[in-house]
Amino acid sequence: MTITPPVIVVLDISALSLGSQREWLEFSRVGEIHIPQAVYEEMKFLHGRTPDPDLEALARAFHRFYPSSRWNVTDATAHHPSLTAAGQALTKRARIALASARCAYALALNFPNYLTVLVTNDRALLQKIYAIPSNNFCAVDGQSLLRWCRSGQRPISVSQKLQQLRSLAASGIIGRPTPRTTTSRVTSSSSSSRSGITGARRSRSHTTTIQRTPLISSESVSQLISLLMAFGGVLLAGWLLWAVFTSSEMLDPLREPFDPTEQSG
Repeated sequence: MTITPPVIVVLDISALSLGSQREWLEFSRVGEIHIPQAVYEEMKFLHGRTPDPDLEALARAFHRFYPSSRWNVTDATAHHPSLTAAGQALTKRARIALASARCAYALALNFPNYLTVLVTNDRALLQKIYAIPSNNFCAVDGQSLLRWCRSGQRPISVSQKLQQLRSLAASGIIGRPTPRTTTSRVTSSSSSSRSGITGARRSRSHTTTIQRTPLISSESVSQLISLLMAFGGVLLAGWLLWAVFTSSEMLDPLREPFDPTEQSG
């Protein structure tokens, strides 16, 4: 049976600008949603500061949506020769898009069994990622993501990469993907940090489930009870022997008062 590899979706700001909270909810249908740290920080910065009413509305909507979205914020980053500025002076939006691409590339390296998909409307960046030789990393524009979410029909680049991953898994070159726990998160060191909109961050391991060890194990309690029962049995046996010994007629002479005159006579 062929298992479809799971998908990690990394969103650039241009992808967030495409729709409202309703569309954002649909994004989660195709995979785990991850927000690069640079995108998250920019959304916080824009909230209440930008003179652009459209950007202000976008930041305000993200501010309300994120805490209950179960999306992940990750500071993962990795460099590739194709993901450079090439000496060009980039705008702030272009720098954030490039940081998003490096973040997605890092996740692809960290999780070879997963398909990592960057969603951006930066055409130049889409071409750069297309040229990267990777079996589990690709990029699509925002409209392709929306069609994917609504119709279930994957973009061509996504279908091609998924087929490559299936072939590699079938040949044993890479391991088969295993389901991730709902508490798992992703960061650059195979763990993730989920930040609340207030800036609080909580780090969790990728697949590690933390279990609390009880202070006293059930085995120790059983041993203690057995020891107490054995000790009680010894005390009971000693008491019975003492009762038999003290009630014996052989001890009657010992119970009579001692008379020194009889001993001398």
